[in-house]
Amino acid sequence: MSRYTEALKAFDSGLNCAQSMLYTYGKEYFKEEAFALKLASGFGAGVSYRGEMCGAVSGSLMVIGLHYGYSDPTMELEKEMNLRVAKEFMAAFEQRNGSLVCNQLVKSEINTPEGLEYARQNGLFNKTCPGLIASAAEILESLLEKYPVEKLSNI
Repeated sequence: MSRYTEALKAFDSGLNCAQSMLYTYGKEYFKEEAFALKLASGFGAGVSYRGEMCGAVSGSLMVIGLHYGYSDPTMELEKEMNLRVAKEFMAAFEQRNGSLVCNQLVKSEINTPEGLEYARQNGLFNKTCPGLIASAAEILESLLEKYPVEKLSNI
C-alpha cells in the first residue's frame, strides 16, 4: 500500500488529519508508532477544533521537522533546509487548496458550537478532509523526493 493510500485509510479509520499525516510519514522516527498518534492528536480540526491551521498541514510540518529539522541551534544547514521545505510545502498547499485555515477549507466556523454542529450535520469533514490529506500527501511526497535527506550536505 502506498503512503498516500495509507494516509487516507488512516483518516477513514477515525484518526484526525494531523495524525493521519504524521503517523503515515513519520512513524519510523518514533520508538513506538503510537507516539506519533499521541503527538498529533491535539492538532486535528485546525488545532483542537479551533479552525486554525489545517491538521493535514500541521501533521506534514511535523514530518518535515522530523526529516529536515534541527536539535541544536548551531545546525545552520538543517535550520535553512527545514524552513525552505516547510515554506515550499505551505505555499504549494495554499495554492492548491486556497487556504491553510481549517475554517476556510471546510467552509464552516468550527470553532463555534453552531459552526461545528453545521459541519458535522452536513458531513463537511468527511467531504473535505480526505481531499486535503491527499493534497498534503502528494505535496509532501514530492518534497521528500526533491530534497532527499542524504543529500543535505550538497545544498
